[in-house]
Amino acid sequence: MKHLICILFIFLLQASLIAGNNDKVKPAVKNVSGKITAVNGEEIAGVKITIKETNETFYADLDGNFKFQVKTDKEYSISVETIGYAPLEIKSASLNLFSEISLREL
Repeated sequence: MKHLICILFIFLLQASLIAGNNDKVKPAVKNVSGKITAVNGEEIAGVKITIKETNETFYADLDGNFKFQVKTDKEYSISVETIGYAPLEIKSASLNLFSEISLREL
């Protein structure tokens, strides 16, 4: 009888441990930063950066620097646009932890 209770206890303990491991895995948070410049190297302030899949929008500062976090392990793309320059779409595979993005004047 003691063996049966012990076996039952071990079985229930294993089942609860297995059930506890079914938590959803949180996607990694990736920090992306960089600088937006014109083709001639001049910094461009206030450029709008949108993560297309989430519609989250960020803006470059006065020196053209930008920084944002992405909370997905999946492929994503950003759109980069501002007045006077051709809009640009970039896939995440082309982005590094620091990326310099050059825009072409219209």
